[in-house]
Amino acid sequence: MLFVSNRVSGVGQVVATLCALLIGGGCQTGAGQTASIAHQRRVASAPQRPAFDGEAAMELLRAQCAFGPRVPGTEAHRRTRAWMVAELEKYAEKVEVQDFSYRGLSLSNVIAWFNQKASRRVLLCAHWDSRPMADMEILPLKRRQPILGANDGASGVAVLLQLAKAFHAQAPPVGVMLVMLDGEDYGDFERDEGVFLGSRHFARMLPKAGRPAYGILLDMVGDKDLTIYREGNSEQRAGRINDQVFRVAGELGYRRYFPNNVRYTISDDHIAINDAGVPCIDLIDFDYAHWHTLDDTPDKCSAQSLRVVGETVAEVVYREGSR
Repeated sequence: MLFVSNRVSGVGQVVATLCALLIGGGCQTGAGQTASIAHQRRVASAPQRPAFDGEAAMELLRAQCAFGPRVPGTEAHRRTRAWMVAELEKYAEKVEVQDFSYRGLSLSNVIAWFNQKASRRVLLCAHWDSRPMADMEILPLKRRQPILGANDGASGVAVLLQLAKAFHAQAPPVGVMLVMLDGEDYGDFERDEGVFLGSRHFARMLPKAGRPAYGILLDMVGDKDLTIYREGNSEQRAGRINDQVFRVAGELGYRRYFPNNVRYTISDDHIAINDAGVPCIDLIDFDYAHWHTLDDTPDKCSAQSLRVVGETVAEVVYREGSR
């Protein structure tokens, strides 16, 4: 609602009204106005990003789920790995498979590179495995079954794979590492055993891979009722990146999906990456009733949610060209 005091009259009232209407009601003068204009010029000069196809991303989500639960050590896991590598090889300059093991279990991070020659690079990541137990089910017998992980795993990977197509169509102005992390959801979170395996291995290998300027982790970003708050550990350890991403989301008109306040503090794959010296945020919708249950299926996800997240992340990356 626009309110103009009746104590302001004539030219003053016109100026006040215009300032309120422009850029969310904030009237800037002097240095503030100059900085705003400079920011707008930098954004305008950034490479135009390709449109993000939410429906295509949704098909990529369904394709992952069609393999079945992607639990390490299973045939579905092996087939999904091969499929991801084949998909990324269509678009990336280079695809690397980072094999490692945990207690005799074979796992793999999959890394795709774009604009490798750039002096500055950013990291975009998600986990691709799904949980071997539905531990949030009410019935004990159901808890022993693996989850499909449509939102918890497949949604983040779907966004990254669709971004790979965009980066192939229009080279990003910065180097990009797309990383599909394995073994995030395998073990016991309360005892911190057998979880975040891929991110911890990736973090140990970062000096060899080359250190990104910052990272964005996507986890559970496909919920039909999408609401991504600023996550607590991200705010504390990579607040500047949170500011950047949530500002862009607001400018794209997605504030309803990205409320600009902290709600949850979550341990996730971004912790190991921050510990390795790369500020990394976690974009996660933790208001998801089907988390770690057998109901985490594609029908609980939407192309619209994937598009909102994909467009926001793409805009952040392509604006790197306006620095």
